[in-house]
Amino acid sequence: MKNLRKLTTAVLILLTATFLTSCDDDDDNAVASENTAYDFLENNPNYSSLKAAVDAAGLRSTLEGNGDFTIFAPDNDAFEAFINNSDEFDELAQVPITTLQSLLLYHILGTEITSSAFANGYIKTAANNGSNSLDAYISADNTTINGVALDATALDIEVDNGVIHAVQGVLPMPTVADLAAYNPDFSNLVTALSRENLVEALSTADVNATPPSPFTVFAPTNDAFQALIDADANDSLNDINDVLGLSNLSDILLYHVVAGDEVRSDELSDNLTVDPITTGTFTVNITGGATITDGFATTTNIVVTDVTGTNGVVHAIDFVLRPM
Repeated sequence: MKNLRKLTTAVLILLTATFLTSCDDDDDNAVASENTAYDFLENNPNYSSLKAAVDAAGLRSTLEGNGDFTIFAPDNDAFEAFINNSDEFDELAQVPITTLQSLLLYHILGTEITSSAFANGYIKTAANNGSNSLDAYISADNTTINGVALDATALDIEVDNGVIHAVQGVLPMPTVADLAAYNPDFSNLVTALSRENLVEALSTADVNATPPSPFTVFAPTNDAFQALIDADANDSLNDINDVLGLSNLSDILLYHVVAGDEVRSDELSDNLTVDPITTGTFTVNITGGATITDGFATTTNIVVTDVTGTNGVVHAIDFVLRPM
């Protein structure tokens, strides 16, 4: 199935403006070297498509400039697959510049990370949603990023302004639904969302959709689902299948989602009432650590904050929230 998502011009401008501005500031500080990241692309024909994309997007000076970048580099085959899977473009030259800039910046980190330092978790990329860096998920266990395999034969390519790792595909820019799907710690949540046909709703960037983006997702981890099972006083929940079979599962899931507002951690405060999609509210407090009190007066910890996608933000929590 052809799967390149459509992104609006307004969103893309927000995604690129911050990093491009900082790159402009560095234009006069180019690395005096023939071994920059851009030189690597120029001297390796297998990355000619990536070089052409960098040139078209106006990012050459970035890859020639000072810095300690990490670049996840798709080869020509990866770009060919990207175009073949697109329902909008027949060739790379047809991709709008703003789309291309955002896509390429999503393959760049502002710090140098060698493969030996890879760890399971989210990392901030050079692409932005407004003033916030978009996240990607690295699986050190499977040597993937956003589910795309890294090429084990072409990691840790040292250049004077960073390190390059070859990847076997163009990295997809993630929605909040994608960010959950890439992380195995959210596999129960993703299964539940799929069962209730909610993945598509959380994949939209449409502010006029029902429900509208952007989204704030308070996402229970697999351990959170297990904690719910362990805390069940009636012993009606024995495993995750019992949770997935709950008649009000959709309401429970939507109780974790705020629509039309991206609530970031610096906006949380004591006694903050949050109004999710479904009926009911819950209360956030931050003194002594960020917590949520749900409709059952159960206190849940917010354990990871501000994981950013193209259509919202994800905060991980350690218990499943329940409306009254």
